[in-house]
Amino acid sequence: MASEQSTSASDKDVQGKSPQQVVSEFWDSFIVKSPGKVTSIFPRSLYTHLLPLERATVDRSAAESYENAAAECRKKVQRIVAECHRTNEKFTDPDFDIEGDFGCGDCLHGLPTLDQDAAAEEEPNLSAKELKACLDMLVASKVLGAESTAMLDIDAVRKCLGNDGRDDDSTPEPSSVHRVDYIYENPAFCVDGYSTTDVRQGSVGDCWWVSAVATLCCMEGLMDRVCVARDEECGVYGFVFHRDGEWLSTVVDDNLYLSSPDFDSAPYDSTGENESEYKKVYQTGSRALHFAHCVDKNETWLPLLEKAYAKVHGDYDAIKGGFPGEAVEDMTGGVTTTLTTNKVLSREKLWQDLLNVNKEFVIAAASMSSYGSDADAKRGIALNHAYSVLKATEETDEDGKKVRLVMIR
Repeated sequence: MASEQSTSASDKDVQGKSPQQVVSEFWDSFIVKSPGKVTSIFPRSLYTHLLPLERATVDRSAAESYENAAAECRKKVQRIVAECHRTNEKFTDPDFDIEGDFGCGDCLHGLPTLDQDAAAEEEPNLSAKELKACLDMLVASKVLGAESTAMLDIDAVRKCLGNDGRDDDSTPEPSSVHRVDYIYENPAFCVDGYSTTDVRQGSVGDCWWVSAVATLCCMEGLMDRVCVARDEECGVYGFVFHRDGEWLSTVVDDNLYLSSPDFDSAPYDSTGENESEYKKVYQTGSRALHFAHCVDKNETWLPLLEKAYAKVHGDYDAIKGGFPGEAVEDMTGGVTTTLTTNKVLSREKLWQDLLNVNKEFVIAAASMSSYGSDADAKRGIALNHAYSVLKATEETDEDGKKVRLVMIR
């Protein structure tokens, strides 16, 4: 009986209304003035238990979202530090364990797709150098006959393999993993503040992210909002990033990739002098790192920040290639405007914006290659590369003319 009453009441609601009016009222019931996540169309009771308490409220401001994420990050670090002291063991991040994963490479390259698996079965898994070495070995062993010879051109072998003249191993892989206190003699998270001149790109194509970091270093306080909490003794570092319209927190341990492998003593070095010398030369200081590093040999904030950024994206491969504006958004929560220089309407207005760089705006730049051009640089600017805009100024030259200069890095 109740069901019949409900049906009749619903029929009364639609009586006298056009089909379009009924449809419009249906969709209007889901539209709110304050935008939310896509999950807002579902009953909140379905997923509230999956979210932290800080995220249980709807329609929070960006400032509230940041404060909640920063507070959550500090709590994570505090809990981890307490557990480290309880167990007397440094922190190892179970969600991004590059040491335990070193043989698999999931933190570097992620999980292979079905297309990649199929390609691996069909294509030869040899580099040009490896193939040449195998053929040379056959000739040297005289398996092909006592008088056999083989004059091999390495470039010809590369072309046969179809890799456009490049070896399969053209991008070097990290060779070892160690903790901060092993790599650095006197490690310090930050030395004399965050500076544009601190940052150096490593062996992953994330110049777009590095340029954004250098840009943020120009404005005091921005990097402190990203690097929220840490305990260097326990090896735990907490960061916050802006993703999908909301701030989120993440923590990483202090394991980092190195370019050089560990020392292999053959024959056995009873004194340990050779191993100590090897470690000092190849595995000590910022330059020993495989990925991004600071100029100062003992400064650690940049590689740890890059590791956290790779973690929230899935792996290091995921941050290869991108636009500086995206990284600025991820680390500030701001909104990026992209302006193509050949479409500038008013150069004077653009110049006034440049004069406010690091005051009202942070500005990064990207240089695109010309269509059909194989050039690596043009007018002193590397193509397909990212830069930070540090300063704009107007000076007078030797002829008394005004010259507008922009400093980029």
